[in-house]
Amino acid sequence: ISAQLARQIKLVMTDVDGTIAAGGEPAGMAVAQSIRRLEEQRITVGLVSGRTLPELERMARDLDITGPIIAENGAVAKLKVGAELVDLGYSRQPALDALGKLQKLYPGVVKERVDNKDRIIDVVFFSDSIKPSELRSHLGETQLLDSGYVFHLMQAGISKGKTLKRLLEILPDKNLSASDVIIFGDSLTDMSLFELFPHSVLVPNPLLAKQHRLELEQVAAYISDGASEAGFIEVTSYILGVRSNHISLS
Repeated sequence: ISAQLARQIKLVMTDVDGTIAAGGEPAGMAVAQSIRRLEEQRITVGLVSGRTLPELERMARDLDITGPIIAENGAVAKLKVGAELVDLGYSRQPALDALGKLQKLYPGVVKERVDNKDRIIDVVFFSDSIKPSELRSHLGETQLLDSGYVFHLMQAGISKGKTLKRLLEILPDKNLSASDVIIFGDSLTDMSLFELFPHSVLVPNPLLAKQHRLELEQVAAYISDGASEAGFIEVTSYILGVRSNHISLS
């Protein structure tokens, strides 16, 4: 990452599980310190994740994050914690129909996850014994995303990257462009972010299948040395160090 880019960044958008937190867990103290330093340096931080909106808003409040919140892999969004939902025009019905179809085809094997009650658009489920390719063969245009932790069903056309692009057009800072954003992610659910934004960091997730990591490496602009939380801290510390040095020199 060049010094020029480190000084240019205005917004950090990060995935959660496998990137700044272990699966299902809160972010650790070191990550919280990194985020606080970013916000103190006027780099806005936002979350973009497959988690539910209530989970992400709690995390954002705990971490004093002031940027956009994108939940359910791009299906749900707010410009900041406590704001109104952005009307993205998506429907949950395709996901519900797809889940019902899979449950009929694989009774007792496709198991709905309990946090679906907190979801607005996507639907999540477990299925350890069926390959994603087989599941997708029954779904038509409805999306099936594999986060490495759980399967997500969503209406066609929804993605993290597309939703973030839409938010940039309506954020209070009208001068913010894609080149002012740096993305952190670890799995195939982050692929659209890596494809649509020029500055992206792949944070290696030891739990990710090798083939999936190779696919991500083809599109990510940068790859951290550290895995998961350590990778996020490594890169953000570098960016902050460059900016601090520039301020002291000037």
